[in-house]
Amino acid sequence: MSTRLTRAEQTERNRASLLAAARRVFLARGYHGASLDQIADEAGFSKGVVYSQFDDKADLFLTLLEARIEERAASNARAVEGLTGDRGIEILLEHAARFERVEPEWGLLVIEFRVHAARDRSLNRRYAAAHARTVAGMERVITRLYERTGEPPPLAPPQLAQLLVAFGAGARLEQAVDPDSLPATLFAALLARVIGTASELSPDGAGVNRAPASPAHDDTPEESGRIPTPPTGAGSHDHTHPRGEASHDHDYRQPS
Repeated sequence: MSTRLTRAEQTERNRASLLAAARRVFLARGYHGASLDQIADEAGFSKGVVYSQFDDKADLFLTLLEARIEERAASNARAVEGLTGDRGIEILLEHAARFERVEPEWGLLVIEFRVHAARDRSLNRRYAAAHARTVAGMERVITRLYERTGEPPPLAPPQLAQLLVAFGAGARLEQAVDPDSLPATLFAALLARVIGTASELSPDGAGVNRAPASPAHDDTPEESGRIPTPPTGAGSHDHTHPRGEASHDHDYRQPS
Protein backbone atom coordinates (compact mmCIF):
# COMPACT_ATOMS: atom_id res chain seq x y z
CA MET A 1 0.00 0.00 0.00
CA SER A 2 1.40 3.38 -0.97
CA THR A 3 1.79 6.02 1.71
CA ARG A 4 -0.11 9.21 1.06
CA LEU A 5 2.07 12.31 1.09
CA THR A 6 1.30 15.15 3.43
CA ARG A 7 0.52 18.52 1.90
CA ALA A 8 3.99 19.81 2.82
CA GLU A 9 5.66 16.76 1.29
CA GLN A 10 3.66 17.10 -1.93
CA THR A 11 4.53 20.79 -2.14
CA GLU A 12 8.22 19.99 -1.73
CA ARG A 13 8.03 17.25 -4.35
CA ASN A 14 6.33 19.64 -6.80
CA ARG A 15 9.01 22.24 -6.15
CA ALA A 16 11.82 19.77 -6.81
CA SER A 17 10.13 18.63 -10.03
CA LEU A 18 9.75 22.22 -11.20
CA LEU A 19 13.39 23.02 -10.47
CA ALA A 20 14.59 19.95 -12.35
CA ALA A 21 12.35 20.80 -15.30
CA ALA A 22 13.44 24.44 -15.25
CA ARG A 23 17.09 23.42 -15.35
CA ARG A 24 16.51 21.29 -18.44
CA VAL A 25 14.55 24.00 -20.23
CA PHE A 26 16.97 26.80 -19.34
CA LEU A 27 19.95 24.76 -20.50
CA ALA A 28 18.25 23.82 -23.77
CA ARG A 29 16.77 27.23 -24.63
CA GLY A 30 18.71 29.82 -22.64
CA TYR A 31 17.20 32.25 -20.17
CA HIS A 32 15.40 34.46 -22.69
CA GLY A 33 14.29 31.53 -24.83
CA ALA A 34 12.69 29.70 -21.92
CA SER A 35 9.16 30.43 -20.73
CA LEU A 36 7.19 29.45 -17.64
CA ASP A 37 4.70 27.67 -19.91
CA GLN A 38 7.50 25.48 -21.29
CA ILE A 39 8.81 24.76 -17.82
CA ALA A 40 5.34 23.87 -16.54
CA ASP A 41 4.80 21.53 -19.52
CA GLU A 42 8.20 19.92 -18.97
CA ALA A 43 7.33 19.26 -15.33
CA GLY A 44 3.81 18.06 -16.14
CA PHE A 45 2.10 20.84 -14.19
CA SER A 46 -0.11 23.80 -14.92
CA LYS A 47 1.39 27.27 -14.96
CA GLY A 48 -0.53 27.96 -11.75
CA VAL A 49 1.61 25.39 -9.93
CA VAL A 50 4.72 27.28 -11.03
CA TYR A 51 3.36 30.54 -9.61
CA SER A 52 2.44 28.80 -6.38
CA GLN A 53 6.15 28.11 -5.86
CA PHE A 54 7.99 31.00 -7.54
CA ASP A 55 7.30 34.68 -8.12
CA ASP A 56 8.42 34.70 -11.76
CA LYS A 57 10.99 33.28 -14.16
CA ALA A 58 13.84 35.24 -12.58
CA ASP A 59 12.97 33.91 -9.12
CA LEU A 60 12.97 30.37 -10.50
CA PHE A 61 16.35 30.82 -12.16
CA LEU A 62 17.93 32.47 -9.12
CA THR A 63 16.73 29.60 -6.94
CA LEU A 64 18.56 27.22 -9.27
CA LEU A 65 21.64 29.43 -9.27
CA GLU A 66 21.78 29.68 -5.49
CA ALA A 67 21.62 25.90 -5.16
CA ARG A 68 24.35 25.53 -7.78
CA ILE A 69 26.61 27.95 -5.90
CA GLU A 70 26.34 25.89 -2.72
CA GLU A 71 27.02 22.71 -4.66
CA ARG A 72 30.11 24.16 -6.33
CA ALA A 73 31.53 25.60 -3.12
CA ALA A 74 31.32 22.21 -1.40
CA SER A 75 32.75 20.44 -4.46
CA ASN A 76 35.68 22.88 -4.71
CA ALA A 77 36.55 22.33 -1.06
CA ARG A 78 36.55 18.55 -1.53
CA ALA A 79 38.68 18.78 -4.68
CA VAL A 80 41.60 20.48 -2.91
CA GLU A 81 41.32 18.75 0.46
CA GLY A 82 44.83 18.21 1.80
CA LEU A 83 46.50 20.32 -0.90
CA THR A 84 48.43 23.52 -0.32
CA GLY A 85 49.27 26.82 -1.94
CA ASP A 86 49.76 27.35 -5.64
CA ARG A 87 49.47 23.65 -6.44
CA GLY A 88 46.02 23.70 -4.86
CA ILE A 89 45.07 26.61 -7.13
CA GLU A 90 46.09 24.55 -10.17
CA ILE A 91 43.89 21.66 -9.04
CA LEU A 92 41.04 24.06 -8.31
CA LEU A 93 41.22 25.34 -11.90
CA GLU A 94 41.28 21.80 -13.28
CA HIS A 95 38.27 20.90 -11.16
CA ALA A 96 36.36 23.91 -12.50
CA ALA A 97 37.25 22.87 -16.04
CA ARG A 98 35.73 19.43 -15.51
CA PHE A 99 32.43 21.02 -14.49
CA GLU A 100 32.48 23.17 -17.61
CA ARG A 101 33.17 20.29 -19.95
CA VAL A 102 30.28 18.28 -18.53
CA GLU A 103 27.78 21.13 -18.87
CA PRO A 104 29.17 24.09 -20.83
CA GLU A 105 25.68 25.51 -21.38
CA TRP A 106 25.36 26.38 -17.70
CA GLY A 107 28.18 28.94 -17.73
CA LEU A 108 26.72 30.72 -20.75
CA LEU A 109 23.29 30.66 -19.13
CA VAL A 110 24.68 32.43 -16.06
CA ILE A 111 26.36 35.08 -18.22
CA GLU A 112 23.11 35.61 -20.15
CA PHE A 113 21.19 36.11 -16.93
CA ARG A 114 23.90 38.34 -15.50
CA VAL A 115 23.58 40.77 -18.42
CA HIS A 116 19.79 40.68 -18.11
CA ALA A 117 19.94 41.41 -14.36
CA ALA A 118 22.35 44.30 -14.86
CA ARG A 119 19.51 46.26 -16.47
CA ASP A 120 17.15 45.78 -13.53
CA ARG A 121 18.27 47.37 -10.27
CA SER A 122 16.20 45.16 -7.98
CA LEU A 123 17.07 41.96 -9.83
CA ASN A 124 20.73 42.93 -9.96
CA ARG A 125 20.85 43.26 -6.17
CA ARG A 126 19.73 39.67 -5.77
CA TYR A 127 22.14 38.45 -8.43
CA ALA A 128 24.97 40.43 -6.81
CA ALA A 129 24.27 38.73 -3.49
CA ALA A 130 24.44 35.32 -5.16
CA HIS A 131 27.64 36.24 -6.98
CA ALA A 132 29.17 37.44 -3.72
CA ARG A 133 28.57 33.96 -2.30
CA THR A 134 30.43 32.47 -5.27
CA VAL A 135 33.44 34.70 -4.58
CA ALA A 136 33.23 34.09 -0.83
CA GLY A 137 33.23 30.33 -1.38
CA MET A 138 36.33 30.63 -3.56
CA GLU A 139 37.96 32.88 -0.98
CA ARG A 140 37.43 30.29 1.77
CA VAL A 141 39.09 27.60 -0.32
CA ILE A 142 42.05 29.86 -1.16
CA THR A 143 42.49 30.88 2.48
CA ARG A 144 42.68 27.24 3.60
CA LEU A 145 45.14 26.36 0.84
CA TYR A 146 47.64 28.98 1.95
CA GLU A 147 47.05 28.53 5.67
CA ARG A 148 48.44 25.02 5.23
CA THR A 149 51.66 26.38 3.73
CA GLY A 150 52.32 28.90 6.46
CA GLU A 151 52.97 31.50 3.74
CA PRO A 152 50.80 34.34 2.43
CA PRO A 153 49.06 33.88 -0.93
CA PRO A 154 50.32 35.87 -3.94
CA LEU A 155 47.32 38.18 -3.51
CA ALA A 156 44.91 38.75 -0.65
CA PRO A 157 42.35 35.90 -0.77
CA PRO A 158 39.39 38.18 -1.69
CA GLN A 159 41.35 39.65 -4.60
CA LEU A 160 42.63 36.27 -5.78
CA ALA A 161 39.11 34.83 -5.62
CA GLN A 162 37.72 37.70 -7.69
CA LEU A 163 40.54 37.29 -10.20
CA LEU A 164 39.88 33.57 -10.67
CA VAL A 165 36.14 34.13 -11.11
CA ALA A 166 36.66 37.00 -13.56
CA PHE A 167 39.21 35.12 -15.64
CA GLY A 168 36.90 32.12 -15.79
CA ALA A 169 33.98 34.18 -17.07
CA GLY A 170 36.14 35.81 -19.73
CA ALA A 171 37.57 32.50 -20.89
CA ARG A 172 34.07 31.07 -21.15
CA LEU A 173 33.01 33.83 -23.52
CA GLU A 174 36.09 33.40 -25.71
CA GLN A 175 35.58 29.66 -25.93
CA ALA A 176 31.92 30.14 -26.82
CA VAL A 177 33.17 31.79 -30.02
CA ASP A 178 36.10 29.44 -30.58
CA PRO A 179 36.23 26.25 -28.46
CA ASP A 180 39.92 25.88 -29.30
CA SER A 181 40.89 29.29 -27.96
CA LEU A 182 42.83 29.59 -24.71
CA PRO A 183 44.02 25.98 -24.35
CA ALA A 184 44.57 24.89 -20.79
CA THR A 185 48.34 25.20 -20.68
CA LEU A 186 48.26 28.70 -22.14
CA PHE A 187 45.42 29.84 -19.91
CA ALA A 188 47.09 28.52 -16.75
CA ALA A 189 50.39 30.11 -17.73
CA LEU A 190 48.79 33.49 -18.45
CA LEU A 191 46.88 33.37 -15.19
CA ALA A 192 50.10 32.53 -13.32
CA ARG A 193 51.83 35.50 -14.95
CA VAL A 194 48.99 37.86 -14.05
CA ILE A 195 48.90 36.63 -10.46
CA GLY A 196 52.67 36.95 -10.20
CA THR A 197 52.64 40.49 -11.58
CA ALA A 198 49.70 41.58 -9.47
CA SER A 199 51.30 40.19 -6.32
CA GLU A 200 54.10 42.72 -6.66
CA LEU A 201 51.66 45.58 -6.13
CA SER A 202 48.97 46.34 -3.61
CA PRO A 203 46.36 49.11 -4.10
CA ASP A 204 48.76 51.67 -2.55
CA GLY A 205 51.70 50.46 -4.62
CA ALA A 206 53.34 48.45 -1.86
CA GLY A 207 54.53 44.97 -2.62
CA VAL A 208 52.98 41.83 -1.16
CA ASN A 209 55.65 40.13 0.89
CA ARG A 210 56.27 36.49 0.07
CA ALA A 211 59.40 34.63 0.97
CA PRO A 212 61.70 34.41 -2.08
CA ALA A 213 62.52 31.00 -3.46
CA SER A 214 65.83 29.61 -2.26
CA PRO A 215 68.46 29.57 -5.03
CA ALA A 216 69.85 26.37 -3.57
CA HIS A 217 66.88 24.37 -4.79
CA ASP A 218 66.02 23.75 -8.42
CA ASP A 219 62.81 21.80 -7.93
CA THR A 220 59.98 21.52 -10.42
CA PRO A 221 56.67 23.41 -10.05
CA GLU A 222 54.99 20.13 -9.12
CA GLU A 223 57.52 19.50 -6.35
CA SER A 224 57.52 23.04 -5.03
CA GLY A 225 53.78 23.63 -5.34
CA ARG A 226 54.26 26.81 -7.39
CA ILE A 227 52.00 27.73 -10.27
CA PRO A 228 54.15 27.09 -13.37
CA THR A 229 55.52 30.05 -15.30
CA PRO A 230 54.29 30.65 -18.85
CA PRO A 231 55.93 28.54 -21.55
CA THR A 232 57.86 30.25 -24.33
CA GLY A 233 58.60 29.33 -27.91
CA ALA A 234 56.57 27.73 -30.70
CA GLY A 235 54.61 24.68 -29.71
CA SER A 236 55.43 25.25 -26.05
CA HIS A 237 51.95 24.29 -24.89
CA ASP A 238 52.08 20.86 -26.53
CA HIS A 239 52.94 18.74 -23.50
CA THR A 240 52.98 14.99 -23.07
CA HIS A 241 52.70 12.82 -20.01
CA PRO A 242 55.74 10.82 -18.89
CA ARG A 243 54.36 7.73 -20.58
CA GLY A 244 54.18 9.55 -23.89
CA GLU A 245 50.44 10.13 -23.85
CA ALA A 246 49.26 13.54 -24.98
CA SER A 247 47.90 15.57 -22.11
CA HIS A 248 44.36 16.92 -22.31
CA ASP A 249 43.81 20.64 -22.22
CA HIS A 250 41.32 21.87 -19.68
CA ASP A 251 39.11 24.91 -20.10
CA TYR A 252 39.98 26.46 -16.74
CA ARG A 253 36.70 28.30 -16.38
CA GLN A 254 34.87 29.13 -13.21
CA PRO A 255 31.25 30.12 -13.45
CA SER A 256 29.04 30.97 -10.55
